[in-house]
Amino acid sequence: LYTQRFPAMGDSNARFMKRKVKAGTITVDADACALIVNYEVEATVLGEMGEAIVADRKENQKVIRLKTLTENTDIPRLTNEILDKCKLIHESKRGLVEDLLRDLQMQQQHGTRGQRRRVGTEG
Repeated sequence: LYTQRFPAMGDSNARFMKRKVKAGTITVDADACALIVNYEVEATVLGEMGEAIVADRKENQKVIRLKTLTENTDIPRLTNEILDKCKLIHESKRGLVEDLLRDLQMQQQHGTRGQRRRVGTEG
């Protein structure tokens, strides 16, 4: 969960905008050879006293394409690289990411593409 405050524009009563990012499920897309990280962004415009004036929530996806995934890929090393670059995936999800990468690697080797598997856990 990330929170950032930004000066709000437009509304004279608004003083700040608070943005929260909440991680969701991590899935595999075998066709695209990718991990899909689902997350939610909640933006709230706050008034002078910190009261919420306007709130908006939006679900998003981050697609992590794995162009270099082969049968010889070092999965723990690739997991480290993904966790370093994608701040939406918490360190506690390391085991899940490794399992999903191995699963995707097996699908690539055996040609079992054509599906988008909803494998993962809530963040």
